[in-house]
Amino acid sequence: NRKSLRLDDVQYVILDEADEMLNMGFLEPIETILGFVPQQRRMLLFSATMPAPILKLARQFMGEYDVVKMASNQDSSANVEQVFYEIKERDKLRALKRLIDSESEFYSLVFCRTRAGSDRLAAKLSQMGYNVEALHGDVSQSQRERILEKFKNGHSSMLVATDVAARGIDVNNLSHVINFDLPNEPDNYVHRIGRTGRAGQKGVALSFCTEEGLGDLGAIER
Repeated sequence: NRKSLRLDDVQYVILDEADEMLNMGFLEPIETILGFVPQQRRMLLFSATMPAPILKLARQFMGEYDVVKMASNQDSSANVEQVFYEIKERDKLRALKRLIDSESEFYSLVFCRTRAGSDRLAAKLSQMGYNVEALHGDVSQSQRERILEKFKNGHSSMLVATDVAARGIDVNNLSHVINFDLPNEPDNYVHRIGRTGRAGQKGVALSFCTEEGLGDLGAIER
């Protein structure tokens, strides 16, 4: 819009994390950008999951397209011990503290459903004396880089994040993934727990399930 970038000679357009881009509401900006790109471009679209909106996006922008699926040679959960706790909402923070204190090593991603929930949980854990940071869509890019640098260097032992913010984070040697809130989508559960137990190492995925979340738990189990 500022006329500072010319896209007349673009030959390739790549949309990465396409499913999350849709969840974050980027469809309209994508359409605007593609309006400035030549029609004869090659287009590549990458997505961990293929829900109907993604296929609609492919039809809309790619015309005839080929689907390439990558098969995993190993079950994504093979090295991850998965544990569910049925628990009341009011007891989740106390249970998390007990779990943290019972482990000799705790280097973890903690998932919440909302930005506000992530901030609240991180603040409460910080008050308890834990080195913790929150990461979500309201965090600026400069803050995000600072938070991730601290976490990767081990200066903070916990990162409380939403699903959207956690996409693209590549951190080695995580001992735990905590689902403080269960995800709405079973696919997101698979993404979450796959952050631990990498490169042949063992990991633990702990999930809190309230009575209201039993339906989500059933979908995950299926």
